[in-house]
Amino acid sequence: MALNRALDDGCAAVVTGQTPRAERAAAIERFRDGDGLRFLCNVGVLTTGFDAPRADVVCITRPTTSALRYEQMVGRGLRGPENGGTAECLVVDVQDDGLPEGIQSYSRVAHLWDG
Repeated sequence: MALNRALDDGCAAVVTGQTPRAERAAAIERFRDGDGLRFLCNVGVLTTGFDAPRADVVCITRPTTSALRYEQMVGRGLRGPENGGTAECLVVDVQDDGLPEGIQSYSRVAHLWDG
């Protein structure tokens, strides 16, 4: 994985629906515990019901037509100190030029973000 090559070996992991359950659980636990795993990349498995209050960066790199799903994904890092989360969170939303308006779910909340 590029993050492991660029930074420290073992600082990042990828989990997908194809990742064996035990391996996926171990990576998630290492991330939650802060046990050297700084980046947890996932494909379709941590969109809802995932809690990692210390997350301070959320990167969304896929389009979604569901505003609720989008808010769930962004919400991984927006717990706030009163809910055991971080004081600040960087949300990076990668959007391709030319996507239809209905796919750019972030447009509903763009006015709330700086910049």
